Amino acid sequence: MVWNEFLIYISNEYWGNYIFAALFGIALIGIFFIEKEKIKRYGFLWYPLLILIFIYNPLTVYLSGKIYEASTFDQYFRRFFNLIPVIGIIAYGLVLSLTKLHGKKKFIAFIGMLLTISIIGHSIYSEEWFAKAENRMKVPQDVVTISDLFADYDSDKIRIMAPKDLAVYLRQIDSRFSMPYARDIPDEAYELTNPIPKPQIIVDYCKEENIDFVVVSAVDTVLNTYLNYGFKLYGRTTYYAVLEPNDPDWILTEYEDESGDQGMAYIMKNINDGTVIVIDGGNAGNEEQMRKAIKKNGGVVDAWILSHYHKDHIDTFNAIYENPKGIKIKNIYATPLDAETFHSLPLEEWDDVDTFETFQQITTGADNINYIDRNDVLTFSDGLKITFFNSCDDVVIEGREDVPNNVSLVFKMETEDRSILICADAHSKYLAEYLVDTYGEDLHADILQCGHHGNNSMPAETHFYEVVAPEIAIFDAPEWVMTGAEYTAGALAAYLQDLGARIVWFETAPNIFGF
Repeated sequence: MVWNEFLIYISNEYWGNYIFAALFGIALIGIFFIEKEKIKRYGFLWYPLLILIFIYNPLTVYLSGKIYEASTFDQYFRRFFNLIPVIGIIAYGLVLSLTKLHGKKKFIAFIGMLLTISIIGHSIYSEEWFAKAENRMKVPQDVVTISDLFADYDSDKIRIMAPKDLAVYLRQIDSRFSMPYARDIPDEAYELTNPIPKPQIIVDYCKEENIDFVVVSAVDTVLNTYLNYGFKLYGRTTYYAVLEPNDPDWILTEYEDESGDQGMAYIMKNINDGTVIVIDGGNAGNEEQMRKAIKKNGGVVDAWILSHYHKDHIDTFNAIYENPKGIKIKNIYATPLDAETFHSLPLEEWDDVDTFETFQQITTGADNINYIDRNDVLTFSDGLKITFFNSCDDVVIEGREDVPNNVSLVFKMETEDRSILICADAHSKYLAEYLVDTYGEDLHADILQCGHHGNNSMPAETHFYEVVAPEIAIFDAPEWVMTGAEYTAGALAAYLQDLGARIVWFETAPNIFGF
C-alpha cells in the first residue's frame, strides 16, 4: 500500500464521521484568531498541529514500516492518533468562541453547540463494540471459560497459545498460563483465527516453543480443519476451541474430482522422508489436478493403490501411466480381477469395459504391478501399516452381488495414533456382513471413507458403521449426490451423524488429515 492510500485508509478508520474532523478544524482556527495567551496557544494550537504534521507525513509512514513488523504496523500507527487531543480542542474552541458573545446570543450559541455535538456524535453505549462486562473480572467470558476448563488440570504451568483478544487476559485469571509471547504477537498467533488455516504452521510453532494447548476460532470451517489434522478437542467456549496439537508424520489429502462427477482420489505423503502413496485418482477430468499434486509432492509415486476398475477411480491413473510426463511410478497395488473373470460377469452400463480393457492393455508385461490378496499387509516408514480386508477372490465372486464394485480393495491405513478405513466402492449387504463377521473390531477406525461414495452404500442393518465407529466419515461425492432426492448419501450422512460422526465431502475439499 502506497503512503497516501494508507493515510486515507487510516484517516477513514480514525475519524469515521468527517463532520467531527471539520469541527476539530474549525476549533483550531477559532483558537488561532481568538486565543492571545502564548502558553494556551501552544497547548491548544501548535501542539495538535505538530502531531498532525507528524502523522500525515510520508517519512513517518516509511520509518514506521521499517520499525514495526507488517502484522503490527497498522495497529501501532493507529496509536499515534491518540496523541491528538480532539475532544479537548473542540471543547476549548467552542468555549473560547462563547466568550465573544453576550446575553441571549451566548445562550443560543451554547444550545446550538450542544445540539450539533449530539446530532453528529454517537453514544458509546449504542456501539457494537460496547458491551456490559459479563463477569466480575471484566474480561471476555471466553477467558473465564477457558480458565474453568483447566480447573482440575494437574500442573503448575500450562503452556498455551491464544489469539491476541484472549492472550492479554489469560494470565490475569490463572497464573499457571504461560505463553510464548506478550505484546508482540507473532504471525503464528494470527493463524489461530485465519478463515483458511494452515495447521502445520501451528504444529511447527508448538514444537519450537514447547506448547501443549492452542486456542483457535470455533467457526466450523476453522475448527474442523484442525480436527481433520488430528488436533484433539480439549474443550470449547462460545467463540473458541481449546485443542491439543498433533504432530503428524503422514498427511492424507482427499481431492474433489474436477470432472464435477463423483470420484475418488487421495494422496498420502510422509512429511519426513517424502514417501508418496496415491489411492485411485478419479475420472479422466481429474488428470491435470492429480498430475500437479503428484509433481508438487516430488513427482515420484512410491505406491499407487488401485481399488477397482471403474472410470471414476482409475481413468486418471490410466492416462498418467500411459503418458507419465516426468512422473515416476515405483509400485502399483491392484485388485486381481482378470479379463476372463471380468467378461464372464453380468455387466451393467456403468461397469466401464473400456476403462478395464485400457488398464489391461497398458500394463501388459509390467513388472511393478502387485496384485493384492485378502489379509495382505504393507508397511511403510514411521509406522504406517496398510491391512487389506477385501480383494477380488472367491468370497466376492461367489457372492455374485455387483462384483465389479465389490472386488474393491477394502483396507485400513493406520499409524500408532490414527487410522482410516478405505472402502472404495464395496457396498453390498453380503460383503458388509462378511467383513463384520470375519474382522469385527479390526474394522474400527477413526476415519471412514464411505463405500460407493456413500450412495447405496453398506446397509445400516449390517451394523457395519457401529463396528467401525468413526469420528469422521468421508463421502467422495459432489453436492448433487449428497443432496439429490434420488440418492441415499444424504440419508447415510444423517445416520452417521446420529452415531457421532462428522461428515466431510467435496464441499470443503481438498480435505487434509494428519496421521
